[in-house]
Amino acid sequence: MRSLKIAAILIVAQFAASALAAEATRFLVSYGGTAGYQLPLWINRELGFSKKHGADLEIIMIQAGTPNIQAILGNSLQLTQTAATSALLAATQGAPLSIMATIENRLPMQLVSRPEIKEPQQLRGKVIGINRLGGSNDAAVFMALKAWRMEPKDVTLLQTGGTASRMASLLNKKVDATVQSYPEIIQARRLGMNVLADLGEFGLYTNTSNIVTRSSLQQNRAAIKAFLKGQIEGMHYVKTNKEGSVKILRKYLQVADSEAVDATYEYFAKKLPRTPRTELEGIRNVLNAIGQGQRNAAEFVDMSLLDEIEKEGFVQRLYGN
Repeated sequence: MRSLKIAAILIVAQFAASALAAEATRFLVSYGGTAGYQLPLWINRELGFSKKHGADLEIIMIQAGTPNIQAILGNSLQLTQTAATSALLAATQGAPLSIMATIENRLPMQLVSRPEIKEPQQLRGKVIGINRLGGSNDAAVFMALKAWRMEPKDVTLLQTGGTASRMASLLNKKVDATVQSYPEIIQARRLGMNVLADLGEFGLYTNTSNIVTRSSLQQNRAAIKAFLKGQIEGMHYVKTNKEGSVKILRKYLQVADSEAVDATYEYFAKKLPRTPRTELEGIRNVLNAIGQGQRNAAEFVDMSLLDEIEKEGFVQRLYGN
């Protein structure tokens, strides 16, 4: 009799789970590049965290920030996970966007130099390769120069393009230093390059964030909240399950080098917060970088759903304290 009751309970539980999955709302999210900081999103998708809360997550990669912002404004997506700089450039020009969560409040970049350059002061009069002017690369370099008591005029910034192009320019001596992240840092070190600094240590600068339109945040709160819960669970998974996280990271990075994948995991896992709150100081630094320092950082951020999730004790239950 007891076994029959247990079987009945299991059947009811399975039915309830199936019903919830059937009711989950399709939720399309773009992300702006393949790098370790996307890991919580990839895990969320692979393990169905948001789906169990009511948002059937689908993800699509759209390279670079601006196309992601164009897609969200064109209502092609429910949400985009991309650089806050792109969102703020549009929002300060009147685009109805809100940053509702942030995975990275510091830039996940390191300044890598040629073998002969061993300390920051040796960069005077040298060329530093960046992705593009006006982006997070040059903002990170300027923050570092300020910390080193150097002026922007002490170096030359050269637009050399994406990750692979910047690395090639460094190896071919077209630049003396460049901005890179993991897993490319491992390759740079193997080739004898020096890592001069972790650029994220020089201050807050809002980077990878979850961005929605204001109307969507009002009209689709339940689905967006379900997505956020899934993201928080994905972040928890990264911090507590290295083996599973590395497996998913390897799949999306498509990197066979175990050392590089492991180093990428270690770098990003230790930097993840428990809750993806947006630091207003980081927003202010972005606004200053794009020439909009007079604007109020708070007008571009809406963390009301995160506030609800925290008030309900979701994060506390997840971590057990």
